[in-house]
Amino acid sequence: MALRMLDVMMPRGAKAAEKVDAPKRIVAINVPFGMHQASFHPSDSGRDYTLSKTLQPLQPVREHFTVFSHLDHGLRGGHTAAHTFLSGVKYVDRARHHDGNITLDQRAAELIGGATRFPSLTLWNNKSIVSWTRAGIKVPAISKPSDAFRLMFIEDTSNSKQRVRQSLADSGSILDAVRDNANRFRKKLGVSDRQKLAEYFDSIRGVEKKLEASGAWLDRPKPVVDDASAAPLASGKRDNGTMAELFEVWLDLIILALRTDSTRVAVIDAPNGNWGLDGVAQGYHSLSHHGQREDMLQQLAVIEQYQMQQLAGLIVRMSETKETDGSSLLDSTMVLFGSGIGSGSRHTNDNLPIILAGGGFRHGQHLDVGHKQPLCNLYLSILQQLGCDVDRFNTSTGTLTGLV
Repeated sequence: MALRMLDVMMPRGAKAAEKVDAPKRIVAINVPFGMHQASFHPSDSGRDYTLSKTLQPLQPVREHFTVFSHLDHGLRGGHTAAHTFLSGVKYVDRARHHDGNITLDQRAAELIGGATRFPSLTLWNNKSIVSWTRAGIKVPAISKPSDAFRLMFIEDTSNSKQRVRQSLADSGSILDAVRDNANRFRKKLGVSDRQKLAEYFDSIRGVEKKLEASGAWLDRPKPVVDDASAAPLASGKRDNGTMAELFEVWLDLIILALRTDSTRVAVIDAPNGNWGLDGVAQGYHSLSHHGQREDMLQQLAVIEQYQMQQLAGLIVRMSETKETDGSSLLDSTMVLFGSGIGSGSRHTNDNLPIILAGGGFRHGQHLDVGHKQPLCNLYLSILQQLGCDVDRFNTSTGTLTGLV
């Protein structure tokens, strides 16, 4: 009977290879018009809850996710507050908050993004308003699957690399000039203004670190993807299609991005559009304003259940993809699904539809907090689960209990 390798069996002076844990990751999926709340939120809570109508496609993976009720940001405004999904802070109110309206993905990118070629990726919606930097700048989305694939997996030409090097050098010299001017100006300021200038310096240092990281990755080979999905993605053959088809494409790309460790932070922001599903004749946005009309509710249910089918498929694929330490990609990746709108029909931003899968949390439950709690409490729990040493995130009042 063969024994496993023991330390005593190793050659003298040799050490057994240390186990390297899989890196922590997060993927956030935003749907723009909320969900039909009566069909989304389960009527009972705990581990033995009954899956709601919308959640039925998730039955095979129910042990891998948690669905939440009564979490939101305490905001109003309908569509005008939808951009707060990952931040909890309206852009117009950002000056009143220490970290502005920085979103969960960008905060995570600040803390763990430096280990990968791309600190974060925002995908799909070219009018995206779901990802914001600390400085209150919208992060533009990569809107074509082929562009995302080439960015991650196709090597740049030598001329292209040289142009990037020159651009990085120019950016660095500009920052040096700004810093010198700011240092001279600082001597004339009072205590309050010096504090503001210190925050300005912090933002400059953040930009410098990103520039340094970009330069460091420039000459490192990109990962090679040689499976059957590569050619259609690279050629642009999967750039067009219905919303349903594109949703599948972007989920394929997320798996590739995570599997190759190209990024550990990603957002998929679904736009408005035609889902092209059987039984759906009207547009997504129009159906979200259903006014309780049965024919519109039936069409909306087809879209929302399809979204859950795709989420279930993503969870399965991640659970079957193995890391180098033997764990699954799902074990190390948190998948957040939700919206900044609770009900598109009533234009409300309360009781947001939130699902969290994977990432090592205690799942298999409907966690109804019973009364309003800041959604940012969940986000703080997520950041801590990522290994980040933080004790607050935007409007959080603490971490969310019941997940660990």
